[in-house]
Amino acid sequence: MKRSDGRILTSHVGSLPRPDTLIELNRAKFAGEAYDAAAHAAALTTAVEKVCHKQAEIGVDVINDGEYGKTTSGRIDYGAWSSYAWGRLSGWEPGEPGRLPALAGRRDRLKFGEFYRELDATSFRSSSSLGGRPPVFTGPISYVGRQALAADLANFRAALGNVKVEEGFITAVAPGSFARRQNRYYASDEAFLAALGEAMREEYRAIVEAGFVLQLDDPGLPDSWDMANPEPSVDEYRKFAMLRVEALNHALRGLPEDRIRYHICWGSWHGPHTTDLPLRSIVDVLLQVHAGGVLGRSRQCPSRA
Repeated sequence: MKRSDGRILTSHVGSLPRPDTLIELNRAKFAGEAYDAAAHAAALTTAVEKVCHKQAEIGVDVINDGEYGKTTSGRIDYGAWSSYAWGRLSGWEPGEPGRLPALAGRRDRLKFGEFYRELDATSFRSSSSLGGRPPVFTGPISYVGRQALAADLANFRAALGNVKVEEGFITAVAPGSFARRQNRYYASDEAFLAALGEAMREEYRAIVEAGFVLQLDDPGLPDSWDMANPEPSVDEYRKFAMLRVEALNHALRGLPEDRIRYHICWGSWHGPHTTDLPLRSIVDVLLQVHAGGVLGRSRQCPSRA
């Protein structure tokens, strides 16, 4: 990663607004409707080129592809940063209709029930439930997203060749955050995390070997605290978090730390954050991730649309 030796280099956490053309094609693709795959591929290439040019134009030094290869369910989608991985992993099937596991039981949602009922009804949209049937893992996990990943790498490489910036990064979900899903196959949490990490390692390695900085998105490291009900002790939660850090580090084995940056936050929705875990309670755990840089923001990240 480039260092801010002469001046402070600017960057951002990843997801940028999609253009209308891509939003409509994404909507049809996400809904399982007929869509023109060639038109989608062409629109994606054009959109990545334009968003890279815009970032360079306004002075961002370390840019990305806007996460445009991660399909959204609409103009606002709080889950695309992780839900994209469903299309790149095998071993799952649609579960029973119901509430998204990552939201159910959150202590802030229980404490401010009226607010969240209104938010859910008006503006909260997440692709993580894949249309209301949260997926469950029912078989061995493997990586099957090579074609989509290759398109992301090729589009970004081409776009970077036409702009003057310091560096480019591509995001990928960390196993600990993606593991906040229903496991019905693996005998233990450790085995589940290990399988996810081993599968996603293929994506991590490809991003680094393509010459880009790998950004690992892992808001679950601090954010899963709010999901634990009743509230655990800090020591109990630190053990929970450390298990996920160990799984991530195993997935990163052999990859150069100076090509990896690690992103955490406390959730991207605009609402109460009264039950967040203080950074001081977890900072020494997150610093054990084998990454050369850390991006963190208390309370909220910008909306990941």
